[in-house]
Amino acid sequence: FAKLLIGQLGAQWQSYSKYLKMKEAIVFPTAEEDEIPLWTLAKAMNAGWLFRIPVQGRKGNGYIFDSDFITAEEAQREAESYLGHGVEVAKNIKFDPGALDRPWISNVCAIGLSASFVEPLEASSIGTSINQSFLLAQRIVNYNQESIDRYNAEVGAIMDNIRDFIALHYITDRRDTPFWQEVA
Repeated sequence: FAKLLIGQLGAQWQSYSKYLKMKEAIVFPTAEEDEIPLWTLAKAMNAGWLFRIPVQGRKGNGYIFDSDFITAEEAQREAESYLGHGVEVAKNIKFDPGALDRPWISNVCAIGLSASFVEPLEASSIGTSINQSFLLAQRIVNYNQESIDRYNAEVGAIMDNIRDFIALHYITDRRDTPFWQEVA
C-alpha cells in the first residue's frame, strides 16, 4: 500500500470514489458450519453489503460500507443482527478505491496492492495481480518506453473494467435507505 518505489517516480493515485462509494469495511471470522456452501454470499445491507466466504475451518466475513452513512460500530451491530449472534471484528479497513495512473515507470513496476485497490473482497485483487504479471512477462524482455506505455494503457483498461463491473452491482431498484437512495 505504501507505494514506496513507484511513488518516488511520480505515479499518481486515480481515485474511483466518484464511481465506487465504499470506503470502509469491517472483517470478522465466524465458525464453520456443518454444511459448507460452495459459494460466496453477498447480501445487500443498509449502507453497503456483507460477504461470507467459506474457507477451511471458518467463514470469512465482512461488511463493506460507505462511512458517510454508517459507522464501523453501527455496521457491526447490523451484521450481528443479520447473523443472529455477536461477532468480533478482526480488522477495520479504510480505503480509497482506485489505481495508479502509471504502474510501470522506468525500471519499476507496481503490481497488486502497490498498483491498485478497488474493494476488500480479494478476488479482483488476485485477478488483477495475475493479469499484471502476465502482461509484464510479455513486455519485459528488451522493453522500451513503447512497451511501458502499452503496459500502462492495458493495465488502465483492466482497472477501468473492474471498476465498472463492481459499479454494476449497485444498479438496483432498492431505495429503502439513504445510502441506496444516494447510490441510485
